[in-house]
Amino acid sequence: MENLLYYPYINIPKTDWTVRSLLYYDQIASIVPLDYFHQPELYDPFMLELVQRELVLPVSPMDQFKNPWKVCEPFLKYMESKDFDIKRRRKSFKSGNFGRINQNKFGVNGNRIHTNKFDHEILYQLEQSGLALRDDDYQWYIVEKRTAGELMMFLASILSKKMDYLPATDLYVKSRTFVPSKKKHFEEEQKREIILKNFIPFPQEIDLNKLSKFKDKNLDLLKTFKNKVELIALDKKISVGSKLFDEKIKELEIGKDEVAAKMKENKFGSLFFGTFCGISGAAIGLATAGTTGAVIGGLPSFANAVYSALQVEEIDNSQGMKYIALVDRKLRASR
Repeated sequence: MENLLYYPYINIPKTDWTVRSLLYYDQIASIVPLDYFHQPELYDPFMLELVQRELVLPVSPMDQFKNPWKVCEPFLKYMESKDFDIKRRRKSFKSGNFGRINQNKFGVNGNRIHTNKFDHEILYQLEQSGLALRDDDYQWYIVEKRTAGELMMFLASILSKKMDYLPATDLYVKSRTFVPSKKKHFEEEQKREIILKNFIPFPQEIDLNKLSKFKDKNLDLLKTFKNKVELIALDKKISVGSKLFDEKIKELEIGKDEVAAKMKENKFGSLFFGTFCGISGAAIGLATAGTTGAVIGGLPSFANAVYSALQVEEIDNSQGMKYIALVDRKLRASR
């Protein structure tokens, strides 16, 4: 996968995950409300510089969809399902279980969703269902924690498939023991994550000007290293923890040293390997492995909502349902 779509927030964090993703992927995009295009000062300073240096591509979802209401309609149907458990969510919302998103910037406890990120109807329905409240500035909604997370995952899954990007988040996803037949679907991302943490250097001081120049100057080197990583990630015979995986990891040492040497030449200062900030990158969503229609038809309610939305946008789903059932299992696991 060449490109990454970041979610659930507007501003991409200033962390090792971001730096490594910038070096590894050709393009990173972020889901951004329309008013940010006209008022870039709304971005956090780090995100503003990322956009100005064209290291991150801002994307307005409502400009991408042919029919935003029709895209959002399957999620409303999901809300009516037993899996959604609306009574439990109402109780959670009333008890103040809003989560905390961008609280330092907005000064409010709650999962805030910008009205430009979704068709207005879906936010209105959430409010009527007792799962959301319009914020004082009328630009944002405070949404029940789990519902807000699912909405952003829903949007990112559809948008990334349309753009041919991999949806990803820097947030830690609650772990769960999966049955072997399901676990293999996430092994590609697991292998990439392990390699990126341990083989992509992270500079102590993040200088986006240097980073941008380094990426342009060493594109071939980074591409060669990425190709080697992808051969490991996409090989189903190589599993995490196996002797073969360890052998392949050792073969990457040369590429690791080359990248680090080039970064030192460009005076990046002290370099670190491993997880510097303690944040785990977890790619989630649609990918490119085949799934039969029979299996798709039997997916849980959330997965069916994503599948139905893809049909609305006339997006080819035949190669895109690899991870949806597992995403749904992760949502269930955190309940």
